[in-house]
Order: sequence, then C-alpha cells, then structure tokens
Amino acid sequence: MRAYVAVLMAGLVVRSFAMDSLDQWSAKIWSRTLPAAKDSAFIILKQDGSGSFTKATARSLYKYNTDGSFTEEYSGPEETSHSEFLKNGRLASSRTDNSKAKKTYNVAVSPDRGRASFRTEAMGEKPSVKDFAMKPSTIVMTEYVNLIRSAWQSGLRGAFSFKGLPPDGSMEIEMETRLVETNAPWELNDKYEFPSEFKAAFLDSRKYVVADFSLGGLFSVMYRFHNYWIFRVAPSGLEYVGSFGGDPKKAAFAYIIEK
Repeated sequence: MRAYVAVLMAGLVVRSFAMDSLDQWSAKIWSRTLPAAKDSAFIILKQDGSGSFTKATARSLYKYNTDGSFTEEYSGPEETSHSEFLKNGRLASSRTDNSKAKKTYNVAVSPDRGRASFRTEAMGEKPSVKDFAMKPSTIVMTEYVNLIRSAWQSGLRGAFSFKGLPPDGSMEIEMETRLVETNAPWELNDKYEFPSEFKAAFLDSRKYVVADFSLGGLFSVMYRFHNYWIFRVAPSGLEYVGSFGGDPKKAAFAYIIEK
C-alpha cells in the first residue's frame, strides 16, 4: 500500500478551496496512537491506453510491538518495501526496492522528528544523499495513509494543506487534501473509465471517506491530474480500502480483496 503511493504520484491537479494548514493540527493528530491496520491483499488495475487493463496483486502485512510501534511489509508488481512506524503512525525508517526504476530508496527520520535523510541507490551510479529539516506541516509521503487516518480520528474534516517529501527526498512539495464523505467514490470524477470489478468492490450501502489528493502552489501548474484514496468508516476509525487516479488514459485503480 505504501509503495502504491509512487504509482499515484505520477500526475496530479489542484482545486481551489479554503483550507487549514497541517501546522494547526499537527500536534493533536500525532499525539494519538493509530489503531492497528489489518493485513490486506489488493488487486491493482492499470489502464494501458487502449481501453483494456492489466491486472496484478499486492499485499501489506503488519507486525505490532508491545509499545504500539509497528512494521509494514509491502509487496506489489513493481515495488517491495519494509517500513517501520511509531505508534502514532509516523515513519521511523523505510527501504523500498523499485524494480521498474531499478532504484532503492532508503529513508530515516530522527527520533525527535527534526530531520529526515534520504539515500537513493541505482546500479552503476553514485548514491544520492539528501537531508531535510522537518517542520510540523511536513510529512514523508510514506506516512500519507497514516496521516489521513489520524487526521480523521482527531476530528479534522474538510480540506488542509501540507508539505510532502517523495521517496527520493528530491524536493519538498506543497500538497493539499480534501476529505469527502460518499457512498460512491467513483462519482467524484467522471473523467475516468472505471472497471466494473473496481466499482463492484465498493458497496453503495456503506459510507466511505475519500481523500482527494493534489499538488498545491506552483506544482499545480506542472501536473494536471489528481488522485483519490478511499477509506471505509469502521468502529476503530478509517480503514484504507482502495485508490484511483492519475492520467485518465493511463489510470491506476486498486481495491482490497475481502476475506
């Protein structure tokens, strides 16, 4: 699931709406223990531009420690990753191997949350090393799903802005998210050709919270497309159950396989 962020980061667009800065909510959001996530398997469908879709599977497995911290092992068609998180969902470290890009991304965040370091390795190339000073409104994109779950648990609704660091730490990017409650996630954007099996995975009798994710500031001019992260409303809070977005002609769709 974490590595799937890289798939959806391919292209985004920003909308104009009033929003809070994550600065205003950061202390409250990250002061909570994140409810445990369930092991999950996903189907990933990618549009190939000719009206058909390629199909692959992915899986996220979690292991929790007695202090509430946890690890996630992700395996998908193009990436595998090992991520370690604190009990509030913030990232401690991660390693991602991307077979398509033929790169390995290593990320480490200092215990005091003051700095994040990034080391990107590619065969035959000198490793790229970057270091960032972290601010309350800054996240590593590996934390995005945890951010949404914690934000909802903390009472944050509507829209908010923040800064995100991609897996290679190449730059700090202005980002925005709008939280929408709906029974039909696909109705939020009519530009996509939704696979029937994707729509069938989401019951119209159930309530979902969709995080409409986009780039902000000058970056919104560079990228035209945006993405949607779908969460099921459960007694323990939000549970991630699927995603869609990117270029409508080459869109990516993911949905959980119910056990």
